[in-house]
Amino acid sequence: MKPIKVFVLDVDGVLTDGKIYFNDRGEEMKAFDSKDGHGIKLIMRAGLKVAIITGRTSKALEHRAGELGITHLIQGAKDKRAALLELAGRIGCDPGEMAYMGDDVVDMPAMVLCGLSFAPADAVEMVKSQADHVTERGGGRGAVREAIEILLKHLGMYDQIMERYRV
Repeated sequence: MKPIKVFVLDVDGVLTDGKIYFNDRGEEMKAFDSKDGHGIKLIMRAGLKVAIITGRTSKALEHRAGELGITHLIQGAKDKRAALLELAGRIGCDPGEMAYMGDDVVDMPAMVLCGLSFAPADAVEMVKSQADHVTERGGGRGAVREAIEILLKHLGMYDQIMERYRV
């Protein structure tokens, strides 16, 4: 297996609980788990890139990605496999050097290209059956953080990254 250099995330059902909220002005709102955000910062500190590929388009997501320093954001991707291949070319890595976390069948064509795959506990069964790892937590409830800790351990970097927090 090639080393993982990029962690690619879906949004609805992975970074969020999958619910889509609208206010009375029709503006979309999303709830993100702060533990997932800190996990993203940890994996970036370890030297991995983080990317997002989503089929929807959301200003709330743009704000969250900017806040976390995620510069590889592909929204409105109707074909996630094509989007992943485009991303790999832009970053200059092989899809086998990527890990992917998705929760629904639209994620599977991209997931199978990657060297490592994750699904949250509440992903659809077909995705969970194909994922290398299924988290105990659900989407939007710390699943991304859990996957990041698994990935850091897989890469042998967990202790090094977490050392600064030990008391």
